[in-house]
Amino acid sequence: MRAPVIFLALALLCACGGTKERLPQSVGAPDEVLVVMPKGHWEGQPGAAVHAALEQPLQGLPQREELFRVAQCRPQDFASLLKGHHSVVMADIGGDTSVFRIRHDVNARGQLLVQVSAPSPMAWIALWQAHADEAIDALEKHQRARIGDRLVRERDEALSAQVRDRLGVELDIPGGYHVMRLDSNFAWLERDRLMTGSGLEHNVIEGILIHAHPYASDSTWNVPYLVGLRDSLTATRVPGPNEGSYMIVQRGFEGMDLMPTARAVELNGHFAYFMRGLYGMHGAKMGGPFVSLTTVDPSGSRIITVEGFAYAPQFDKRPYVRELEALLFSLRFREQ
Repeated sequence: MRAPVIFLALALLCACGGTKERLPQSVGAPDEVLVVMPKGHWEGQPGAAVHAALEQPLQGLPQREELFRVAQCRPQDFASLLKGHHSVVMADIGGDTSVFRIRHDVNARGQLLVQVSAPSPMAWIALWQAHADEAIDALEKHQRARIGDRLVRERDEALSAQVRDRLGVELDIPGGYHVMRLDSNFAWLERDRLMTGSGLEHNVIEGILIHAHPYASDSTWNVPYLVGLRDSLTATRVPGPNEGSYMIVQRGFEGMDLMPTARAVELNGHFAYFMRGLYGMHGAKMGGPFVSLTTVDPSGSRIITVEGFAYAPQFDKRPYVRELEALLFSLRFREQ
């Protein structure tokens, strides 16, 4: 009697896998979150609570740009292409129970759906606000993973191999970057593109810095130390456009505190330190946002920092920073 039971279990497993494979691929613009909510609530307090969370400023940019682009549709319109959107917040207001749940691949492959259900508008707002940080974290990781999948497809194998052979790290570096400087402890890669948007045309520069340092102690993990380490390196190795100019971290401007912010994150199951802030050029009018990721390599004897910076005057910086973040989080070591 055991054989039929095993056969049935295998059939069920195959059927489940087949169902997922038959789902369409998720769609939607980058950085976009679709909120499914009745129009009356969207124009009222529940909608205002969603706007406040999802459209708060993205930290570390020189001008205000929201975390996400937010779109909305009514529940009865959540069909066809909209149903396959890659990032969805599903608001159910008026049911019997309160539920907050994050689900994957519900209507499409590569979809993240945040389900928020509550009996009344006030109960819904309270539940949403209690879990907003969790929802934002999940949505940001999901967006980063989507970009990361694209970077794998666009990976410059030759350049990635150069970096791996000299520094012992793997990164999914897309096409278009070229080497500015490369040795066993330092790499500077850059991509310069002429971009057009909203009637504007300008050179956009994206840069990657990779540097290794001896790992002394846990006192490494603080912003002033890492900022000082970065400045000591870029002062001598990353010159600016003018004679004698060089890259620096912006610490303040006209009384404003611009010191970078940082937090501990997980990278492939290991500890890492993620920092975002603004850079400038000492001796030149040039600057923009940067992001960095620092971790200890498998030997335990050195720290590796991978940074991305963007120079995109007249353009929104969020798309470039999001891609650089995804590139940073592709970091892995040759030994791994």
